[in-house]
Amino acid sequence: MTPFQLAAPGFLFLLALIPALLAWRRWRGRAPVWLTPYAAAWNPRSQIPTAPWRMVAVCLAIALLALALARPQRTDQRQEVVSRGYDLMLAIDLSTSMLAEDYVGPEGPINRLEAIRPVLQTFVTERPNDRIGVVVFAARAYTLAPLTTDHAWLEDQLAAIQIGLLDDGTAIGDGLAIALAGLENARDADDEAVGKFIILLTDGANTSGSLTPPQATAIARHRGTPVYAIGAGRNGMVPFPIFDNQGRRVGTRLFPSALDIEALQQMAQETGGRFAQAGDVQALNEAFAAIDAAQKTAFSTRTRVVTTELFPWPLAAGLASLLLAAPVWGGLSGGLRRRRLA
Repeated sequence: MTPFQLAAPGFLFLLALIPALLAWRRWRGRAPVWLTPYAAAWNPRSQIPTAPWRMVAVCLAIALLALALARPQRTDQRQEVVSRGYDLMLAIDLSTSMLAEDYVGPEGPINRLEAIRPVLQTFVTERPNDRIGVVVFAARAYTLAPLTTDHAWLEDQLAAIQIGLLDDGTAIGDGLAIALAGLENARDADDEAVGKFIILLTDGANTSGSLTPPQATAIARHRGTPVYAIGAGRNGMVPFPIFDNQGRRVGTRLFPSALDIEALQQMAQETGGRFAQAGDVQALNEAFAAIDAAQKTAFSTRTRVVTTELFPWPLAAGLASLLLAAPVWGGLSGGLRRRRLA
């Protein structure tokens, strides 16, 4: 489709009036001299203003008015891609126990949050069509980011979270409840076409909060929201950093770690989700693949043609040229009347 078109191109035949008008004017201008020499000297008012620019204005007016009647249009073909993804809430544990260094990175031991952070950022990067929000919890739960498709901003928020920002504790039930509230507040008119999930990342058993994990699980099951629980760390004695009163690290000690795997597995099972260990890459990939398998993301492309009428511009210019050439029309009509009298 061309960007410009004429809705009524037949009116362009009016352009044939231009050469006809020029030929008639030339013939009419010669006739008085051939019939009656020096006739113009008898009546000076019979002379027609012969300024060339006036006749140019007449021809331009005819051309512009013919173009306006042909209705020039500009057409814009726009494709609108409508996509549907998922609504996902990440519930991240920031309790002090997440400082345990039972993972090994490229430069040595790393804590549980640093081990999970790349997984989170990769998860966000690979889901460009999803709305993702973040809830962080320790002794209490807070919304760090509401559901958004601005994933660049969301990655900055994930990179900024640190252990110790919240009072120590592990309120898993409250974290789930706040995440469920975030999904419920974002409910739209076509809610059935959008999948909703919660991904819970924690390293311990519930020790604080208003809601217990079973209570929050019951709410998620009632709303049909699967919970994908990811356990960070391992049970047993794990290395833990020691800090002085100024926050400087002074050493490492072994502390017991208690990851309630059974509770997390039950939570995932009752809500239709899955459980995986953060250190088990294959299990994580299977858990995230299960989200995609649960409901297909729908895409559709809609083409819309927008037509803009352009005739007002040549119409206005043609009328202006016509007014400018008014003396020519007066002279032509006067000459025509005199020829009839003759």
